[in-house]
Amino acid sequence: MIKLKNILNEVLNTYIVQAYMLTDTEYNITDVLDQIRAIRKVTIVRNITPPEYVQKANFEYTLVTIKFISRGNPKEDLEKLKQDVLTSDRSMNDLRVPGVKSFKYKPETLKRL
Repeated sequence: MIKLKNILNEVLNTYIVQAYMLTDTEYNITDVLDQIRAIRKVTIVRNITPPEYVQKANFEYTLVTIKFISRGNPKEDLEKLKQDVLTSDRSMNDLRVPGVKSFKYKPETLKRL
């Protein structure tokens, strides 16, 4: 008999990647990470910024790991995720995820779980 876990692994592939972003210090980083968690296909966002990293006055550097689900090409899904984080929706506000000024993922850290 086919196990449910095997079926789910075939249909849904989970990946993890590291990313870094610059955020405005006026926005709470926890709220920013919650907004990213709300994006389609994202399952977990974890802040892994080293505590000794010196922050600037107007911007906060944050290193995160993001787990997400992909049914196709995970690199295409990462580009869509980046677009969802940064693309403006001019009718609502200036940024899709308020407070994020820059978002870049590290392609070399992309791994299937």
